[in-house]
Amino acid sequence: MNDFFQPIFNLAEPLTSALLALLAVLTILWLRRRAWSRRARVAAFALVVVVFFSGYYLLRQTPAGARWLAAMNTPFAAIFLTVVLPAMHLPRNKWYRLFLVWPALLAALAVVSIVEAYGSVPEESRGFYWILIRPVWLISGITALLVLIQPMLRLATFRTVVRGTCLAILVYGGFALRHSYDDYRTMLARRKDAVADMMLIAETSPVMQNDNRLAYLPSAPCRFTADGGYVQGCNLEMLQRLMQVNLGAVARRDPSAIGALSVILGAAAVFLAFCFATGRAACGWLCPLSTLGDILNWFRRRLRLPHYKPAQPIKLTVLFSGLGLAGVALAMAKAYPHLDADGKFAGCKIPLYPFCKICPSQQVCPLAAHGISGYAGLPTWDWGFGFFRAACMGLLAFFALAFVTSRRLWCRFCPMGMIAGLFNRGGMFRLAKDPDKCNQCGVCADVCPMDIDLVRSEMTDENVSSFDCVLCLKCVEKCPRDTCLSLEHAGATVAESHYEP
Repeated sequence: MNDFFQPIFNLAEPLTSALLALLAVLTILWLRRRAWSRRARVAAFALVVVVFFSGYYLLRQTPAGARWLAAMNTPFAAIFLTVVLPAMHLPRNKWYRLFLVWPALLAALAVVSIVEAYGSVPEESRGFYWILIRPVWLISGITALLVLIQPMLRLATFRTVVRGTCLAILVYGGFALRHSYDDYRTMLARRKDAVADMMLIAETSPVMQNDNRLAYLPSAPCRFTADGGYVQGCNLEMLQRLMQVNLGAVARRDPSAIGALSVILGAAAVFLAFCFATGRAACGWLCPLSTLGDILNWFRRRLRLPHYKPAQPIKLTVLFSGLGLAGVALAMAKAYPHLDADGKFAGCKIPLYPFCKICPSQQVCPLAAHGISGYAGLPTWDWGFGFFRAACMGLLAFFALAFVTSRRLWCRFCPMGMIAGLFNRGGMFRLAKDPDKCNQCGVCADVCPMDIDLVRSEMTDENVSSFDCVLCLKCVEKCPRDTCLSLEHAGATVAESHYEP
């Protein structure tokens, strides 16, 4: 099937560009502000897409252009453009029902892809190898299925389904979701070389590994989960890679250094484009670390324990502590290329990815994926004069306490969330409120996992988006006033409050 669709994939390659995704949402926002007919808006949007396709094909003819374009291509962009964006912006009428044929077709093709992959397994090796499917078909199939079932589910149920699906893919996907039978066998052979304590890149290979581009999401999937995870890792890993680029070699026009820089900058461009398009929604819907943390919060609620609402000084302390640790880790990553023969810098032993060494994700996610046998243990005292072991234990304790005692205090510490939070205002998502319908009952503040009071207190500005908001939509879900609260994307209403006794 992949051979059959390959010519179509080659022709539609510009759809995988994060630049087109960014251009599309900006164009939609601009067109919604024009007093044009629907036909004129569709024609203008089509013209923008055609011009982008033409420019893309021309730029791809040059070696440098092809390299930079490849670095900014990702199947997530194509799925966002062809499935997610129409699902959010098309009115719920006959056109939306016609659009649903497309995700239904993608879901069917994903199933066909699995059947075809199993059909290519040698006769003597027939058996169960979990799900053999290429990333493009998995991402499109799962997203399409979620779009199809969304109208049938309550908002809370749909959020749970999305978060559970992302947890399964991003934590277990490196093992259970491989391209083919040969890829699955390669993965099994690599597992025998696991080494505790020190993370070795050779022992992890994400499913979406590609020499020409890095695949990241604006959330916190860990590279060092089961057999390398599904995507490349979290964006702190990307920033640490960026710090390790040999800028001197780039200045000397070394091809390998320029290639490495283009791949990392391409990944950063994709990350920023998706942050602009989605804000901090990934924290509320995709992040596996917050989902695992919310399981701790679930146990707290079952035990009927109260949750602690931190005061503003505590929130600021946590925020700047996260920024400070991220800064120290990036400085260490910058020093990594300058290690001496003993693997030390100024007598300090530094790991490849310093922030990963202390991040709870590297402790929690492998444990969730492999069980006790997958736990690599705490860093030993010789790393960073004991800094990494002490910091790792401290952050593990803080991670557990942050979710058990105060819901999402950890999310105020997470550097990835801070970066995405910058786009909550000025980005494409907007949490809107009709002050005339609000009676300041306080339900939104009570259910908010980030303890945000702005939605309740703001009575003049319709935009109640805030830096801390993870766009989980619990406030929209629980608001007792019809259409008082809504989530908008590029001017289109995606969800709004409806009172249900």
